[in-house]
Amino acid sequence: MAGRFKVQIKGLVRFSYLSENGFAMSEQGADAVRDILYDPARLDRRFHMFENLALHSIKRQRNLNFKVGVLIGDSLPDAARVRLEGLVKDVPQIQIISLPPLVHFNAIRHAFGAIKDDPEATHTATFRLDDDDAMHRITTNRIDKLAGPLLSLRDPNTPFGIAFNRGFYLDIANKKQPISEWYEKTPLGVGLALVAPVGSSVNVFRRNHRKLGEYYDCMTEVERPMFIRSVHMDNDSGASPTGRHGDLSRREIERVLRVGFGKTVDELRAL
Repeated sequence: MAGRFKVQIKGLVRFSYLSENGFAMSEQGADAVRDILYDPARLDRRFHMFENLALHSIKRQRNLNFKVGVLIGDSLPDAARVRLEGLVKDVPQIQIISLPPLVHFNAIRHAFGAIKDDPEATHTATFRLDDDDAMHRITTNRIDKLAGPLLSLRDPNTPFGIAFNRGFYLDIANKKQPISEWYEKTPLGVGLALVAPVGSSVNVFRRNHRKLGEYYDCMTEVERPMFIRSVHMDNDSGASPTGRHGDLSRREIERVLRVGFGKTVDELRAL
């Protein structure tokens, strides 16, 4: 029964973290990557996206029983660190985690480990959110509601995924029609969760999010649009949908954005 299990929810947002690998641009060398990540104009753009998308969606979550680490490099410029601390200081779910340059997955593992465990938890649902994307306000609530019952239906020692495969793409350059609805073929990283026993070294970043279903059982939902994935000049990797175009009307899209994300098309267009 689901009552046998208690699932804690831990998320991770990487904010211009300088890792030893993991970027499409990593082949340019550490100095070049540092210069790109910490370029003042780029950092301003990241803060703008973070505050209006990722942070905004974290603050609006219906379920408050979760934690989110914001991973930064210990070399993040002081002014940026102070700015970030100011943005998150009144969000009790958020913890800033500063690390030196590490191999990407080792950094992720250390970051999740830095988030304190619930002593009563039997399992952890780790989820991911990029600093320039947004998740629907019921995302952590759905992870919580699904994880326990799914654990009772299968081997609770074997990790499994929970994915939300329907949502919006926000094309920053398209000022006329910036929002489009999509049903993804494969899991997108926004709000994507992996449930595993407490103490397991496995977390949601263990595999490429698009390939999660190749390695783990994966429950996917397409009942409602659950993410906003932004497409802009600073995307490090390809940001394009893999499935079919949705058919919500402009009016319906406006309603979902307002209720689910606390945003309007005009506000997203202004980004």
